[in-house]
Amino acid sequence: MRIFIILVLFIISSPSLFAQQLISGIVTDAKTKDPLAFANVSSSESNGTLTNINGSFTLTLGVTDSILKVSYIGYQTRSIDLSKDKKEFQIELAPKAQILETVLISSKENPANKIIQKAIQNKKLNDPTKVLDSYKYKSYNKFLIDNLDQSVKVETDSSNIAINEVVNVGRAYLSEKVSSHVFSKSLDPREIVEGIKTAGFRDPVYDVLALKVEPLSLYGENYTIYKTDYAAPLDNHEAFENYNYKILDTLTNQERPAYLIYFKPKRERVVAGLEGVLYIDTTSYAIQKATAQLAGSVKLKIVHEYNYYENKDLWFPSSQLVTIQPGSGEKDISVFGGSISLGSVQQKKSILNSVLGSGTPQEGLYLESKTINYDLEFNVPVNVKNSDASILVLENAGEHSVNYWAANRKLPFTFKDELTAMKVDSIIQFNNIERKIEVKKGISNGYYPVGLWDFSLKRFIKYNNLQGFRLGVGGKTNNKFSERFSLNGFFIYGTKDGNVKFNAGAGLVLDKNSGTELSFNYTDDLNEVASFSYLRGTEAFYLLQPRYGNINEFYRYKKFQINLQHPFSPRFRSEVELSTARINPIIDYTYSSGGDYFEDYQIAEAKLGFSWKPFSNYVSTPEKVQEVRTGYPQFTAQIDKGFSKFLEGDFDYIKFGFKMDYKIFRLDQSISEIILEGNYINGNFPITHAFNAYPNNPNKEEIISRVSIAGKMAFETMYFTEFYSDRQISLHLRHQLRPINITDKIQPELVFVSSHALGDFKDQSAHKNIQFNTLNKGYSESGIEINQIFAGFGLSFAYRYGAYHLPTFKENFSFKATFILKI
Repeated sequence: MRIFIILVLFIISSPSLFAQQLISGIVTDAKTKDPLAFANVSSSESNGTLTNINGSFTLTLGVTDSILKVSYIGYQTRSIDLSKDKKEFQIELAPKAQILETVLISSKENPANKIIQKAIQNKKLNDPTKVLDSYKYKSYNKFLIDNLDQSVKVETDSSNIAINEVVNVGRAYLSEKVSSHVFSKSLDPREIVEGIKTAGFRDPVYDVLALKVEPLSLYGENYTIYKTDYAAPLDNHEAFENYNYKILDTLTNQERPAYLIYFKPKRERVVAGLEGVLYIDTTSYAIQKATAQLAGSVKLKIVHEYNYYENKDLWFPSSQLVTIQPGSGEKDISVFGGSISLGSVQQKKSILNSVLGSGTPQEGLYLESKTINYDLEFNVPVNVKNSDASILVLENAGEHSVNYWAANRKLPFTFKDELTAMKVDSIIQFNNIERKIEVKKGISNGYYPVGLWDFSLKRFIKYNNLQGFRLGVGGKTNNKFSERFSLNGFFIYGTKDGNVKFNAGAGLVLDKNSGTELSFNYTDDLNEVASFSYLRGTEAFYLLQPRYGNINEFYRYKKFQINLQHPFSPRFRSEVELSTARINPIIDYTYSSGGDYFEDYQIAEAKLGFSWKPFSNYVSTPEKVQEVRTGYPQFTAQIDKGFSKFLEGDFDYIKFGFKMDYKIFRLDQSISEIILEGNYINGNFPITHAFNAYPNNPNKEEIISRVSIAGKMAFETMYFTEFYSDRQISLHLRHQLRPINITDKIQPELVFVSSHALGDFKDQSAHKNIQFNTLNKGYSESGIEINQIFAGFGLSFAYRYGAYHLPTFKENFSFKATFILKI
């Protein structure tokens, strides 16, 4: 009955939708037939629009509008009579000689370039983050996915007419947000989400906060929208390298005159750029308004509106509108990722999308995000708790009443919006959307959730020369089991060595707000000789794990450990471990120390590890803290202390590890990376607890027999067991050129790689029955990778040179496959 009443109300209200006439058309050059981007189309002084980059336009006419006026710089203006019967127009403009005397600077110089240069020079006077000591304001955001076809079809022959109609009329996705924003010169811009609501979902959906759909300002060096960086039209250094500029017109906006400057990318295949129009104040050279578009893997349309504050002589953003439509198809346009049809406009082809596909998005969908800024205050005290989170969601943000939303909405909430909750709810249930979102998030972290248990994807199967196939199962409990208490474990069987390996553990969240957690684990497993792992290192999930199949020297350990994790902040995290382990090397090895000889031994250790990501951005929600932008450089450090005569430990030593990872992402899509690592150990220690330099070359004679999967930080030409160190430093340099665009689906990536290591070993004689070199002469190799040739696979070539160069070519040369799975 409720649905029937809603449907009746909709039908009664429908005539109001047609009180105004919507017209559309395209504007072209009369001679060349080329579309004219950003031509001015108006039906009155207060009602007009600019054409899109393909020359098309839509305009809603007022009741009294009778003439359509179309103008463009260098073309004759046309006036066209309007009638109720005609809704589509094909308009051609004839070129003419025209000079704008008011903006002409010299006959030899493009006047638009002079204006842009002045706008760049005056950024320090016009950018609110430069000219103001502080500011704060509130914003309302409405984020929706809808169908371009706004028509309504009623199926009168169906017994489910009301339900079908509600599902057809409601939007495909709708989210609302109310936020406070603060800025000061001593504080990064901060957004505090006071209210968030997602139609059809029982709980708030925070995924939309990580999309960065509507950037606030055009004054930055880069312009980031929907997780992609574009060249900014007012970039201090490369504006004129990236864009061509042209004056289209002069006009008045909020009683202030403005130049209308058209900008278009110069190097579209090299640098990601937008095509649009800047309204530049003729006096202050500030941005009054901006529109921009892109037609590529996605179709973007962006509109920035500004308000002028005379007392500050400042234009401040008042609203941002972003519309995204499907393009060539090689990019996901989605809230949850392209594998989830709900909240998707376009899906790219990928393995994860194929496995989890919940259907193809409807045709004709578009994404629209509009933000209204209000209650602006300049140079006022800003009191915000210091946090690394750039977006902070308040605890009660998802619990507000209908009255709260009615009072805080700054955009109309239409009848169609009201129906969205029922439509989304039906889609969620019919397509099992919440389950697919859960699975997608689990797989991205290396787990497959089933009920209370998350199965570890890396535990099912592996292979190496010693164990054969490692077959097993493992994982951990999830929040459905408990939000405070967790269990974890694995059970593995090696088909070649015939041994069982296992782990069992438990964890307890001591403080949910800070993320402090205490855990206990017992593990019986194998580990690589002389490997070093960081407590706070990022453990990436690999479908095909580099190096593992080539490792030929292991030790067995039976270890009990207690760990305490405590994040001092999202950017700075710490972990402490206390452990005792029985070590049995699976090699012919004896360690001599103080007159004693050890073939197996007890290791008692305390570890303290840190990770620091000073330039990453985070969203803090009531559920968790999520990294939404990975910044560089990143730092990881660790101190290990071995104890003798404590927990039955046999050796006393101290061990240090430090790693820095620095990536530089450029607008031309090239990427440079520097990975610097240093390790040091002092005291009495067996070879199992020294360092290798991450070798990845099997000890086989022929090149073809050494083919395997290349690793990111590995030395591809360094043989396993060839070098060990008690102190070492390594440097890996990588430079990836922009993808080679052969076709939309085949875009291989060429990477230049250079790796170097220097190390030493103080007392090799204490380590019996084992022979190895040191790195005291310095090790070097260089090579190239051709990644993403087909289905994630590529090729790697490396050559060893310098002090450790070997006699023959095949001994120095490495040929391997690369595998990068983009899910």
